[in-house]
Amino acid sequence: METDKRFCLHDLPLFDNLERSAFSTVCRHAAIKRHIRRGETLFHQGDPSDTLYLIKEGSFKLVRITEEGREVILHLAGCGEVLAEAALFREGIHPVSAVALEDARVCALSRERMEEVIQNNPDLALQVIYSLGSRLYNSWEQAVEIRAGSTQEKVLNLFIRLANEHGENCSDGTRIPVSLTQQEIADFVGASRVMVARALKTLSERNYVLKKGRYYILKDRCF
Repeated sequence: METDKRFCLHDLPLFDNLERSAFSTVCRHAAIKRHIRRGETLFHQGDPSDTLYLIKEGSFKLVRITEEGREVILHLAGCGEVLAEAALFREGIHPVSAVALEDARVCALSRERMEEVIQNNPDLALQVIYSLGSRLYNSWEQAVEIRAGSTQEKVLNLFIRLANEHGENCSDGTRIPVSLTQQEIADFVGASRVMVARALKTLSERNYVLKKGRYYILKDRCF
């Protein structure tokens, strides 16, 4: 268990090129583990932001509440992804809330500990900049891709992206191991739940998508 605790933060993409020995001092004290139940919030929109989270198990939806009170899902994050990494490089507040879609486990790294790592490894700063830039580009690309076209096209594009990012092969195609309600899909693609329900029915009838239990399965013909 101690080895797991010490090295879990080495899984962060930011630290890909760093020797594990660099974590022996910092992560022994920095790796805080938390268990989050489905439906619980890891952090709320507007809360002070000073900690990075690595998802070890489960998945989260990143939600922003608009001025009109409407919930908009900006991203779905699964095992191995990082939440709130910008908090490590500036003081501020969380622009979104992170809500668990299923029981989850995360590891945390504070800004103070991150600064300690960078001070001991100056080359890491440039690597961090490249990593954050790549994530920003991918976020914009995702937003444009998913919100273009008809509701049916938006839903299918969402499933294709989730299948590429989180998919698991199964006998029926590619299972998307993220439990999503019709309302959550609607919040993600910017459509009404009724329109999403119709789109899902059409996609199912055309043998693009099926649902087994809590999860959707994308048929291989979609790739």
